Amino acid sequence: EKCYREEKRMRYVSDIIDAVKARQTEIEKSLAQGYASNYDSYQRLVGEYAGLSTTIDIINNLLKEEEEKEL
Repeated sequence: EKCYREEKRMRYVSDIIDAVKARQTEIEKSLAQGYASNYDSYQRLVGEYAGLSTTIDIINNLLKEEEEKEL
C-alpha cells in the first residue's frame, strides 16, 4: 500500500516536471521564432520561463532533501 502510494506520488511529480519542461520548450520556440510582438510580451515570456525554471529547481531540491532523509 505504501509503495503504491509512493509510486503514484512520484508519477504525479514526474508529470508536473514534464508539463513544466514542455511549457519551457514552447516559450523557447516562441522567443526563437519572434512571436513576442513587443518588449512587454518578451518580458512576460522571459519572466514565465524564469518562474518555471525556479519551479523545477524547487521540486528537485525537495526531492533531493526527501531522498537524503531516507538514507
